[in-house]
Amino acid sequence: MALTWGVPMFDIGFDQAAGLRSDALGHGPSLMPLASPAQPALAYELLCKLATRLTAQGDAVVIIDATETEATSGQRHDGSPLGLLRALQDPSVSGLERPADGGEWLVMPGARGLQALQLTAAAGGADAALSRLFAPFASSVTVLLFAPAFDLAGLLSGLSGRALVPVLGQPQASIDAYGAVKLLHAAGLSPVLAPMHSTDMPGPVPLDQVVRTVTECAQRHLGLTLDHWPEATWAQRVPVSTISRQHRPAALANLHRTPAFDGMGAVHHGAAQSLWS
Repeated sequence: MALTWGVPMFDIGFDQAAGLRSDALGHGPSLMPLASPAQPALAYELLCKLATRLTAQGDAVVIIDATETEATSGQRHDGSPLGLLRALQDPSVSGLERPADGGEWLVMPGARGLQALQLTAAAGGADAALSRLFAPFASSVTVLLFAPAFDLAGLLSGLSGRALVPVLGQPQASIDAYGAVKLLHAAGLSPVLAPMHSTDMPGPVPLDQVVRTVTECAQRHLGLTLDHWPEATWAQRVPVSTISRQHRPAALANLHRTPAFDGMGAVHHGAAQSLWS
């Protein structure tokens, strides 16, 4: 992991090197989006199980938790974990792969970074945002982006990739999961249900019932036949279903036309439109 401090920040929408920082490292990182439920903590076990299964087969995993906000600039040296926004802003941050403390996988808070990437997507398209997201990471990394479905849809609209939707045995789980499926499908993504039997707190609602309810609603109201991946198959299915560099050529060709943003995600020159306009 190459990480140094004291380098001047660049405008996060105008970094022509952003899409190239990982180009020399091979095929590049890949992304698996996961839709966070209304109570994100309920799905953390799923995140950990998926990361554990992927690392057990030799994959390098980075979890970006966009339900958590990065530390402010004044807290960068207080031991707080490196946040996504800082990684996007500092061109010296590259090759991120494994945590410095020897942990199994790297976890980064990312709410503010995701907001900045959404603005990049609104101005320059999902390819440009994806290129910027991949820039700080090593080529071998699988990025698990945990964020609300609304934000994932705004970031990745138009990319025909998979997105995991956790399904839990909780009373509101069917509403959460169907809402996520609807948003992701409308954005052009292919949602996949990921039912998880919790070992710590078994849900009061049978998991099969929740999966059936969501599947039937998607078929009835969206005309969508949903896949669902049993937990035992996650480690095999995720690596071959991630969003990768195949979606990025347009970003590299158009970065010079992307308007500049400051470190807080504000648009200069009024060039970017509203995310949902």
